[in-house]
Amino acid sequence: MMGTSMHRVLIGMVLATFLALYANANWMGRTLRIDTVPSGIESAVDDRPEGGKSVATLERRGHAHVLHCKIVAAYQWPFCEMDLRLGPDEHGMDLSAFDSISMSVRTNAKGPSGAIRVFLRNFDPAYSNLADGSTLKPHEVVFEPGAQPMPVEFKLSQFMVASWWTQAHPMGLNLLGPQLNNVTTFALTTGGAVVPGDYEIVLESVELHGLWISKANFRLGIILVWLTCIIGYLAFVWRDARKRLHASIQKSDDLHHYNETLEARVEERTRALSISNSRLIESLQTLERARDELVQNEKYAALGTLVAGVAHELNTPIGNAVLAASTIADLTRRLGEQAQSALTRTALNHFLAESAEGSQILSHNLKRAATLIASFKQLAADQHSGQRRSFALRDIMDETSLAMTPLLRHSGHQLVVDVPANIMLDGYPGPLSQVIINLVNNGLLHAFAGRTHGSMHIAAKLIRDDSVEIVYTDDGIGMPPQVLNRVFEPFFTTKLGKGGSGLGMHLVHNFITQLFGGTVQIESQQEKGTTIRIVFPLRAPNLNAKRAKIGVPGDVAEDYFRFLNGRDVSTLTHFGGPHSRRDVAELALFQREMQRLLPDVEIELVTIDSYAQGIEHLRLGRIAALATSSWYSDLEPFAGEIIISEAIVLEGQSVVGLFTRDGNTRTLEIKTLADLQSQRVVSNRDWSADWRTLDQLGVTRRFDVKTWRQMVYLVRSGEADLLLAPFPSHDNLRIELEGCVLVPVTGRYVVLEGTRHFAAARTLLGEQIADVVFREFSNMIANGTLAAAFAECGFLNSVSSNWVDIGAK
Repeated sequence: MMGTSMHRVLIGMVLATFLALYANANWMGRTLRIDTVPSGIESAVDDRPEGGKSVATLERRGHAHVLHCKIVAAYQWPFCEMDLRLGPDEHGMDLSAFDSISMSVRTNAKGPSGAIRVFLRNFDPAYSNLADGSTLKPHEVVFEPGAQPMPVEFKLSQFMVASWWTQAHPMGLNLLGPQLNNVTTFALTTGGAVVPGDYEIVLESVELHGLWISKANFRLGIILVWLTCIIGYLAFVWRDARKRLHASIQKSDDLHHYNETLEARVEERTRALSISNSRLIESLQTLERARDELVQNEKYAALGTLVAGVAHELNTPIGNAVLAASTIADLTRRLGEQAQSALTRTALNHFLAESAEGSQILSHNLKRAATLIASFKQLAADQHSGQRRSFALRDIMDETSLAMTPLLRHSGHQLVVDVPANIMLDGYPGPLSQVIINLVNNGLLHAFAGRTHGSMHIAAKLIRDDSVEIVYTDDGIGMPPQVLNRVFEPFFTTKLGKGGSGLGMHLVHNFITQLFGGTVQIESQQEKGTTIRIVFPLRAPNLNAKRAKIGVPGDVAEDYFRFLNGRDVSTLTHFGGPHSRRDVAELALFQREMQRLLPDVEIELVTIDSYAQGIEHLRLGRIAALATSSWYSDLEPFAGEIIISEAIVLEGQSVVGLFTRDGNTRTLEIKTLADLQSQRVVSNRDWSADWRTLDQLGVTRRFDVKTWRQMVYLVRSGEADLLLAPFPSHDNLRIELEGCVLVPVTGRYVVLEGTRHFAAARTLLGEQIADVVFREFSNMIANGTLAAAFAECGFLNSVSSNWVDIGAK
């Protein structure tokens, strides 16, 4: 009864909660139209106070505010702005109680030039001066009125503090985030990509939307109600539980007695189960050993078949040789007896003729026996050792079929081998011979049951110039589907106890797929025979190959593959062209020398986010080496934990240019160090030499950006003046990235102090790379090969060779 009542109360509370949440979201909203605030002040702002010539004027058309703007390209960032002051003093509006803002805006411009930036400027005494509008913190969102229907609505959470403002107004971390608690100004501004011309922006309405009771507070109230109900319910349950507790104590005592009895039984059963598990483990180990022995026995059975076959084949020529030798001996004995009495010419001629014939027979049979023995010796050696070597496929086929000739002759069935003489393989002849033997044995055992004459055919051909196809066919009884589906399973056989082990076809599949890296397909229909198609590469995989993980920055890897453009790195002799630069040339040379000097080592490129991360991976042995050079100052602290090469980039060779956007006259006219010190320079603090050089040059307005792409974008957009970068390989020295073009400051460059080196891990593979590859780079430095490659990729640049080091004293 109590449970039913509680269910009803719970359902009622859930429904009431949903109703309250719906009411809060739909019936408790409030709206404030800020473009018609009585105390508001309207104003038009343009770039003339900052040196521009754009002109902004403001008019009213009914309830609409109209901004007329004539953009003139006399200022670096021309703009016009409409400001709506939300009060005459610093006491603006607290927008934290509102969720979104909707606007109805029209403009006569389309595309990027028609973009509008919306600002909500906040006043805070910590950094603001009401008389200077530039000190008000701008919260910005950008949109194109022509690209979406009006009115457009934005969540206030979409407004973010403009990065250019925080860079110009340094402040504590606690003030860097968005603030909308004291908004004094709503502003509409022309976009950042505006072009010269006449613009008209019409603001028809601006409304703020929110709730009288915020969702957080409303939900907190609902939670408090629920907590009160839950606490009351728990108190009621507690009282009821105390009553039941007394009744359950007696039952608990009884249960304790039963538990003791049960634990004794469980302990006894556990001991029995432990003994059974031990026996089971021993049985599994015995079964595993038996399986390995059966597989090995299957191999030895094939070798036994070869021994019996070759012994049978040797019987005839050796018997013939023995007969010929005994005949010659008998002739010699008789000739000697005749020589004691009267040796006639006729007797001598007869002896010579018989001896010549016997010698010919003896020589022929001994040669045949020698051929058979040599063939068997090679075949047996291959079977026993399983070593890899180069061989002709037809030789293995001939040797194997020759060894199986007695077995085939006794069976009455025929084997035809059709293999071209030009198929050369680099692999494992012993296992391949085992495959052929197993195919033939499988056919003899299963394919011709109840038949006295059958034929098997093995043919081979080259495919795709790098692989070989071997096709076995027979005209036997075929296999039903249930057998065909399990033919490669270990220990599956239809001739259990009749000569079948169930491992023959299993070994065929394992050898071809694992040892030779190929595939096996089988087709069979009852009374229509069987076809087995085997395909594998001419060169078997190197099962003992080493794998070297080589670290490289992600952007370098991307440009490296673009630079290769499908070419084989081992053939590279020229390192200029598109996407080429110093680190790309270093990676290409490193890859080329690794392939040439360590051909058995497979290379895996691992991308790293920074050189600091790469050095950490080297210390932990996660990678074998870094394939692009690092500054010695970064490597030196870890000299005892990693291997450092000789200097790849020598002192004074790291020359970089000052790159800016085309049209940035103030930066392009840099002549002195003082000119450079007034610029906003973007770099990466992790690039220790660049950052340290900028510090030594006295450049204080430098921004830490983590990726090269972001650096280029910041300079191209005007939020930074320049960046440092090596000169590219082409003569115009322009840097192009995804449509962004940067040009160098002509006549000036900066020299980065320090040398650059390769590094390897202190592992066996890392030490091998250091011993072989690093030493080859030392040779390339000595003979000028590395300098030539650096010149081809533009790192050692002849165009800028007559320019001036801006930091020279």
